[in-house]
Amino acid sequence: MRIWSSILVAVLLAIPVSGIINNFVGNAAAAGEGGTLKIGFMQKVDSMNPNVGLVDAAYVFYGLVYDTFQCIDEDMNIVGNLVTRSEVDPSYEPYGSVWEMDIAQDVKWHDGEDLTVDDFVYTVNLNCQNYVTMWAFQPYAYFMDYAEAVDEDTFRIHFFDRATGEPMPAAYAQMICIYALPQHLLEEHSATYISFNWDGTFDDSEPPIVGTGPFMATEDIRQEWLDGNKLTLERNPNYHWEWTKEPLGEWVIEFDEIEMVFFDDATAMAIALENGELDVAQFPPPEYRTMKSKVQNGEVDDIVAHDSPKCTQYWTEIAVNANNAGPNPSRLDPVIRQAMAMATDKEYIINNHYLGFAEVGTTLIPPVNEKWHYEPTADELYVYDKEAAEDLLEAGGYRYTPESPDVRVCTADSYAVVEELVPEGTLLEYEMAIRQEYPEERLIAQYVQGEWGDIGIDITYTVMTEAALGNEVYSYAYDTMMWYWSADVDPMYQLFCQATPSYSGWNDNMYYNEVYEENFFASVQEFDEEQRKIYVDNCQRANYLDAYYIILAYVDQTYAWRTDTFEGWGDWEAHPGRSVDNFWSGNPLYFDLKYIGEGDEPIPWLLIGASLAIVVAAVVAAVVLVKMKGKKGKKKEKDEGSPLGE
Repeated sequence: MRIWSSILVAVLLAIPVSGIINNFVGNAAAAGEGGTLKIGFMQKVDSMNPNVGLVDAAYVFYGLVYDTFQCIDEDMNIVGNLVTRSEVDPSYEPYGSVWEMDIAQDVKWHDGEDLTVDDFVYTVNLNCQNYVTMWAFQPYAYFMDYAEAVDEDTFRIHFFDRATGEPMPAAYAQMICIYALPQHLLEEHSATYISFNWDGTFDDSEPPIVGTGPFMATEDIRQEWLDGNKLTLERNPNYHWEWTKEPLGEWVIEFDEIEMVFFDDATAMAIALENGELDVAQFPPPEYRTMKSKVQNGEVDDIVAHDSPKCTQYWTEIAVNANNAGPNPSRLDPVIRQAMAMATDKEYIINNHYLGFAEVGTTLIPPVNEKWHYEPTADELYVYDKEAAEDLLEAGGYRYTPESPDVRVCTADSYAVVEELVPEGTLLEYEMAIRQEYPEERLIAQYVQGEWGDIGIDITYTVMTEAALGNEVYSYAYDTMMWYWSADVDPMYQLFCQATPSYSGWNDNMYYNEVYEENFFASVQEFDEEQRKIYVDNCQRANYLDAYYIILAYVDQTYAWRTDTFEGWGDWEAHPGRSVDNFWSGNPLYFDLKYIGEGDEPIPWLLIGASLAIVVAAVVAAVVLVKMKGKKGKKKEKDEGSPLGE
């Protein structure tokens, strides 16, 4: 009997019961492990160098690979990142002119080198002491004099008035969104090389891009960028938030990769999301409306459509060049710009071209940044009224003539002629540059062309890439253009972009207003928030009334994402900082997302039951066999004897 018992045990052990069950149960247990988050974009990253890129997709890329000094949390509050403490050093005069900052501990560059206080000093001084060359972070660097190390954990930044050289308070220093750069790899290179010639990679480094961010470049990143189809980033296993638990708690990234996937066609991107080839994407208004309708009607499964104000405070505008140059400087007459503003029906544009996924634009800081937004009063507001716009032009000396019955001309008594901006008889004809990456802007340009044409202003628009538009704009030799701005949560950044210190770097229309300038510089230095709010409001009011910016719309984020591949998306409307749009590094979204993928399928108990039935049948068969062998053995033992005995 013992031999047959041994055979029975062997049979049972040979049946892979645990393997059968684990094949099903183990899959479910793997939920949250591995996975690639695939994000769709309608823009390509225009440069891997964080000092060069212009488009939003590039800044999303930078925010994944690099860390900034501070960043924002899911509620758009300022929090530390590489800098954990930012405080005024009260021993310096005037108060607020020197800030002391502590750095995060045990942070490593992607190549394994330690991040040190010297990297911060290097990054600050590279930007502020090469201010004109290092244009990418001028809003922060303009008022920086220099940085110095205090000890191995702390550094100071000294702020000053660049025009006078005198120390100056800086109320904005709690929010410095400069990407830290590796001194050990860049210190031998000039500022010109770093700002213009460097492609963002290092030949002898692994990985080829070296930041401290939560994701790292793969060895194929250069070729991927050249191909232009996608960029792949791997999870940084040593990201500093994982072991320091600061500043946002015990957060760990729970998936392996991010793929930034680039599309030229929004419909193709929508199909990719529906087919599970993407996990999340932001769509232009028409495609988003279609996707949202499909979600609401139950035509697609496991997809959420979401629209709400952008945490980047993104808005679009028609900008008018304030430089006395370009095709037609008659635009410098405020009467013409005000008439343009009055003949622009923003409600129509939002309803018909943004399809309702936007708010009417007015001033420089959008309502999503409620603390600093200024809304014009009823008396200040440019109300859509084409008849009033025509009356304004007529009174300003811009009239129709027999030779030009459809387009107004500058007459002898017009401001443009009196101020010798243009010769008498100049037509109110202007050029407009728009971006090809945003199809709705071509439609908006066509609409504006018709509306302004009704009041005697002729517009000819040209579609170009955003990179080409940037080159065109900063030559300051254009008439008008359609572009956008986004900003961080401190008002200094956005106000800086219309101040004179930002000429040739950030001020894209060479705007100047004396009242604006006085209030801007006062707002930078003011620590009392109530008084600072007054200065900020004064800047926004002056800029709005001048109408060098006709802000069209505060555009919503229009995203759709899958719920069967990743979970943990959260409530983007209640917490706007969770969005993919949050490019200031340390995006809270990525620390909550968890890959579920195929592992989220329910355990197939029916199949497991069938497998167990097979096991039971095998056991029964083995027992019967043993009994049969036992009977035969006894008979044989009785007749012939058994050499084995009992």
